[in-house]
Amino acid sequence: MEASKKLVAMFLLCIVMISSSVHVSMADGESNAEKFEKAFSAVATEYTVCYNICQKVCSDAGFGYTHCEIKCDEDCTARLLKERLQNMKN
Repeated sequence: MEASKKLVAMFLLCIVMISSSVHVSMADGESNAEKFEKAFSAVATEYTVCYNICQKVCSDAGFGYTHCEIKCDEDCTARLLKERLQNMKN
């Protein structure tokens, strides 16, 4: 019986510690959802600009819409990922 009381007390202590650390980490003012929204909008803008330019160049070269859509999607995604990885390395 004594061991079960200690186990329950330890469990409650862990819950309190975890909840306080989560509360403190969220106290920095900006939630994860807000950070995600900012990051997503920045990347979406870069991707849209890249895609629109690529689509225009590709269609002006005489290729069909589907070919250009696939090519530009792959090219712009690869370019943006490469830039992000280079920024993480530096």
